[in-house]
Amino acid sequence: MCQLPSHTWCLFSVFDGHKGPRTSAFLSQNLIEGVIGALADLFSKYEPTPGEHAELGPGSSRPHPPPAAIDDTIKDTFKQMDDDIVNWAAERALSEVSYATSMNLLANARAGSCALLAFYESDTRLLRVAVTGDSRAVLGRRTKNEQGRDSYEVHVLSVDQNAHNPAEEARMNVLHPGEKIMANGRVLGWGISRAFGNGPYKWSHEIKNRLWRCFGGDLCLNMKTPPYFTAEPEITTTEVQPEDFLVLASDGLWDCLTNEEVVGLVGLWLEKNTLVQQDPNSIIDNLPADADFDQIVERDELPVKLTDKPSVYPWRSAKKQFVNVDDNVACHLARNALGGANRSLTANLLNMTPPNSRGYRYVLTLRISMRLLMQDL
Repeated sequence: MCQLPSHTWCLFSVFDGHKGPRTSAFLSQNLIEGVIGALADLFSKYEPTPGEHAELGPGSSRPHPPPAAIDDTIKDTFKQMDDDIVNWAAERALSEVSYATSMNLLANARAGSCALLAFYESDTRLLRVAVTGDSRAVLGRRTKNEQGRDSYEVHVLSVDQNAHNPAEEARMNVLHPGEKIMANGRVLGWGISRAFGNGPYKWSHEIKNRLWRCFGGDLCLNMKTPPYFTAEPEITTTEVQPEDFLVLASDGLWDCLTNEEVVGLVGLWLEKNTLVQQDPNSIIDNLPADADFDQIVERDELPVKLTDKPSVYPWRSAKKQFVNVDDNVACHLARNALGGANRSLTANLLNMTPPNSRGYRYVLTLRISMRLLMQDL
C-alpha cells in the first residue's frame, strides 16, 4: 500500500516460478517497487503548474495521465526488469573474472517466473491487472439472485497466456513463421507463452555462443529465431464497486477449481465470516475449535450462477463436495482445492513428500501467493 497525499495506491502480486525459485524471488523483491517508481515519475509529469488546466481522472480531483500512458508505463517496467534479468546479467557474467559470481548472476536468467500484478487507485476506483504467464485474476461482485438471496457475479480480469490461447498462438506464428512453436498444449515444451527469465529462449545466438564457450550448459543452441518468450504483460482495467473482492492465484488453484467455484466459495465464506487480516500459516493449524466437517456443501449450493461444466479434481476422479470450516479465506480456498469434504484425500495430499508432491499439491503455494480484497475500496 502506498499512501499519497490525496489518495492511496494498492498493489498486489503473485509470482509463480519454474526451474527454481530465483526469478520469482527476485521479482517479489523488485517488481512492485519498480512499478511504483515508474508510475510516480509518470504521475509527477501531470501535476499542474499555477493557472494550468489539467485533465482529471474519473471521479478524481487530481490530474491524471491518459489511461494508455499508465498501461505503457507498467508494460515498460515489466520489460525493462526482464531485460535486466536476462541480458544485463548475461553481459555482466561474461565480464566477470569469478566463475562463482558469474553463475550467481545467471541464476535469475536461467530460471523463470510468471507474474500477476494488480494496481488499484482509491480515488478513481480503477483496478488494473497486468499478467505475464498463466496466473489469473478473478473478481467477485455481490448481487441478488431470483429468490432475492445474495449471489455473486464472476468477472475474469486476465486471460491465461499459454498454448490454449488462440491470440498467443497467432502472435507466436507471426514472430516465428514456419516454426512449430505450440504442440500438445505446450509452448516449446512449456505450459506458458510469456514469462520473466527463461534466458536460453531469449538470448541472441551471439550471446548464447559466448555463454556456452565460457560456462557450457543447456542453452538451447538450436533455437532458430529467439527470443521466443516475452515478459510484456496484457493489461485490463475495471472500475471497482463497493464489496467487490479480487482473487489472484497461480494456475495451481485454477487447475483444481473453476472461476465460478472460486467466487462461489468466497461468497460461501463471506456468509459465515467477516474479513480479518490473518496470516494463513497452515490449513491444518488454522482451524477453529468448532470446525464442522459434517456440514457438506454441494457444488450447486454455492452462491453463484454456475454455467461451466462440472469437473473433478485433476489428480483423482473424486466428486467435488465443499466445506466451510476455516477462519481464513485463503485457507478455505486451498482446502477446497485439495479435496474439500473428502478429508482423507486432503490428508493424503498434505502428507505427500517431494518430488511426488509437486504434481499433486502444487496448489498449496496459494497459501502465500493469493490476495483477497474485501472492503469498500
